[in-house]
Amino acid sequence: MIDYSVLLDALKNGTVERHTSSISGMTSIWQEGKLLSGEDSSYDVSETITAEPVFVMFGAGHVGKALHSIAALCGIRTIILDDRTELATEERFPGAECHTASFPELLSKEYHPFPCYIIFTHGHSYDLECLRYALDHNAMYIGMIGSKRKVEAQFSILRQEGFSDEVLKHVHAPIGLSINAVTPEEIAVSIMAEIISEIRKDRKAVQINTELLDIMSRNEGIEVRIISKDGSSPQEVGATMFVTEKRTYSTIGGGALEKIAEDKARKMLSSGESLYVAEYDLREGGNTAMICGGVLKVLFSAVRPRSAQAL
Repeated sequence: MIDYSVLLDALKNGTVERHTSSISGMTSIWQEGKLLSGEDSSYDVSETITAEPVFVMFGAGHVGKALHSIAALCGIRTIILDDRTELATEERFPGAECHTASFPELLSKEYHPFPCYIIFTHGHSYDLECLRYALDHNAMYIGMIGSKRKVEAQFSILRQEGFSDEVLKHVHAPIGLSINAVTPEEIAVSIMAEIISEIRKDRKAVQINTELLDIMSRNEGIEVRIISKDGSSPQEVGATMFVTEKRTYSTIGGGALEKIAEDKARKMLSSGESLYVAEYDLREGGNTAMICGGVLKVLFSAVRPRSAQAL
């Protein structure tokens, strides 16, 4: 049985390997060659896992507003931090999580375990404070706006404070791809393009929602995960749904497939069954009454929080 709190913690440090047997359903979690959870057994499904991106944006100005709009189109959650209460509002950033306070107060808290930090405040000194914060926390990406001269001046200060060139080389500054961007919207496009190029380096990597992992690490239920796919389907390998007694989280594609899978998960909760592998035919005439054209293998596995596993 996988300990999802272990997987959640591991993703804060980078990519994770997940190995699964499509026959037995046994799953193990590895990072840098070390077994973190599960058993070292035979497998035929291997996935590289990364966390879904979440933007923590220091600054609620014009570029931040434009970047939030693009992130929303991409389905990326954004957290907005600024000391200007008139700018960091739900009206300007619909759907975002907005925090307003002085920067020292804002930087005294943690907002996400492994986000993309994007820095474009309204002052160089604030940018430097935010960059220090980002460097002191786990990050999927760090980028700061500014001219090359400003960036080098900021880096010089940080070197004197003990930050090494090895650490600073991971900061994307000036932020964004070089596309001759001028307007806030164009600059936002260049930033988003750079972030996508970073987080999609491994095109086959499965991105996992860390909020879902947090729920799975704290609740008892059934994980429903696509472990193999042949042909067309609404979701890719790695898509995960979590079913508890009270509700269902996330999706494996919707429609009849999801209803069938959810019903099976609830039967497992009632019966105490802990492991099941099913094959669903999404072709016309298949066992799901769907016509997507593919065939999926879906793993159903019981999940219990760490405290319950210890009993």
